[in-house]
Formats: sequence, structure tokens, C-alpha cells
Amino acid sequence: MGKRDGGGGGFFAGFLVGAIVGGAAAVLLTQEETRDLLAGKAREASNLAMDKTGDLRGRVSDVTSQWQSSVSELYERGRQVVENARASLDAAVAEGQATAEETRDELQRKAVG
Repeated sequence: MGKRDGGGGGFFAGFLVGAIVGGAAAVLLTQEETRDLLAGKAREASNLAMDKTGDLRGRVSDVTSQWQSSVSELYERGRQVVENARASLDAAVAEGQATAEETRDELQRKAVG
């Protein structure tokens, strides 16, 4: 009976040590898997962020190009309006000068004649 008591205690101690070592190994492996999982998720998030940043950069570039094109068109339209107004004003001034000269000539003929 003495041997059984000693053997049973040794078995229980071995079982306990095995459980502790197994538990510690499980914790370490789980932590490593968790770390790998988190690193993988971080890489995925980083790649997604880079893709979205690239998409946003492309959209901003497109909008900027459209805005610059619109500004150029508006500038050109404004320049055309100013050119037309200047041409109309020059024509009106020329017509007014011609009318003034005709009126002056007519008044001088009446005064002489």
C-alpha cells in the first residue's frame, strides 16, 4: 500500500506539472496567434487606408482639374465680355466724335452762310 500512495502522489504531481506546462504553452501560443492575428489585421487596415488615400487623392485631383477648367472658362468668358464692351465703347466714341464733327461743320456752314 505504501507504494501505491507514493505512486499516486507522483502521478498527481506529474499530472499537475503537465497541466501547468500545457497551460503555459497554450497561453504562449495563444498570445503568439493573437499577436499574429493583430499584426495581420493591422496590415489589412494599413493597406485599406493606403487604397482609400489613393482613391481620395485621385478624386481631389479630378475635382481640382475640373475646378481649374471651370475657372479658365469663366476667365475666358469674362475676357470676351470685356473685349466686346471695349469694342462697343470704342465704336460709340467714334460715332460720337463723327457726329460732333458733322454738327460742328454744319454749325460753321450756317454761321458763314
